[in-house]
Amino acid sequence: MVRIETATADDTEEAAAVLAEAFAADPVIARFVPPTAARRDQRLRGMFRGAVRAAGPENVDIARDGAHDAILGVAVWRSPEGGAGPLGGLAALGSAFAALGPRGVLTLGRYNRALRPHVPAGPHWHLEDIGTRSAARGLGVGRALLTHRLAIVDRSGRPAVLEATTPASRRLYERFGFAAEAEPTTGPLSGAAVMVRPA
Repeated sequence: MVRIETATADDTEEAAAVLAEAFAADPVIARFVPPTAARRDQRLRGMFRGAVRAAGPENVDIARDGAHDAILGVAVWRSPEGGAGPLGGLAALGSAFAALGPRGVLTLGRYNRALRPHVPAGPHWHLEDIGTRSAARGLGVGRALLTHRLAIVDRSGRPAVLEATTPASRRLYERFGFAAEAEPTTGPLSGAAVMVRPA
């Protein structure tokens, strides 16, 4: 049994660890923290810690194991209203700089700038990160996380956007109404399909 909850500040470290495990082999994340990087797991955790803080707890969903209470999956969203405010943004920037270093932060900046032309112009939801523990894959955790938040998205009347970095994730998102807006083969976004779900 999986239950979906809104994260609290106390969940930040475990949520970051789950996402670090989920994205350890992701080809796009490897551009920011290369597989050969020293202390890679620690740096990935730092990067995702920053993402969770920047979103604000109300925009982070966690899937818990009903029997043991462990976090099985995490989804980090940016709402149309933004994230955790200026202080949260500063904390996230500090975490990103510590995790990625100057070169990684520049790479992330180029990625975000390349993304802008492909996202809805008006207020929208952005699925920043979603991942599950390896032991929980195939159990419907990602599906449960998406179902939960997309109900909120639909009530808001806003579109949603995400980047799919693997064929498997793209197929999952297509089942939830996302369609590819762009599939760059070169540049900062190469290998990531930008997908949009209309309001």
